Amino acid sequence: MMKRCMVGLIALQLIVGCRAANVWEDGYASVDALGEAVVDALNRADADALRRLRVTQDEFVGWMWNEFPASRPPQNFPADFGWSNLNKNSAVGAERWVKAFGNGNWTYVEMRFKDPTKSYKGFKLLRGTTLVVRATDGTPRELNILGSVVQRGNRVKLLSYQED
Repeated sequence: MMKRCMVGLIALQLIVGCRAANVWEDGYASVDALGEAVVDALNRADADALRRLRVTQDEFVGWMWNEFPASRPPQNFPADFGWSNLNKNSAVGAERWVKAFGNGNWTYVEMRFKDPTKSYKGFKLLRGTTLVVRATDGTPRELNILGSVVQRGNRVKLLSYQED
């Protein structure tokens, strides 16, 4: 009886652990909620806040990288290499966009995706992202500053920021 209870507890821990691994850390419930968070960070000229809206290194390396063609032959790039490039370019982009659009008092309007969604095992990439904002005078502006949005289940995060 005790062995069965122990086996049951171990199985439950494994199931709960697997479920926890499939949940985003700090993901957003919708594209609009994510877009509003981006605009809020821009309005505060907060590059660190922009960086926190992206997937983490653990998320990228742990369950995204192996789905990308660059992770397999003939390129066969290591995950750390993929993350390093993505992270460096995104950091440059976040700083650039804060300087260009920070303290802008923008209002979020919508996020649009001009390219087809790409499905991978466990997630989707919403691609060709345009962030539409409204200036204080009511003028809409299209900002092409974001990379793809990653959708995992019913949660979303940014993959990257455009470098230029």
